[in-house]
Amino acid sequence: MNRAVSLALWIGTFTGVGLCLGAALAHAAGLGASARIASLGVVALLLTPPLRLAVTAAAFWREGGRRYAAAAGVVLLALAIAAARALTR
Repeated sequence: MNRAVSLALWIGTFTGVGLCLGAALAHAAGLGASARIASLGVVALLLTPPLRLAVTAAAFWREGGRRYAAAAGVVLLALAIAAARALTR
């Protein structure tokens, strides 16, 4: 399980940071898409914690830790509700 969670964190982090670096390079080159690329990088970084929760819940479920999977699922649901409420304001 630790390996799966670690891999999810690495993927999310490197994707976000890579996109932000790409945006900086695009801006330095004078390309107009740099703002869009930077936005995608920030979104990737913001989606990394929910991805981690989803991977954790799935790993607990596979290992038979139903209570821990449910707890991770509840936290993921609360995070999704908070994000949805923030988007509607």
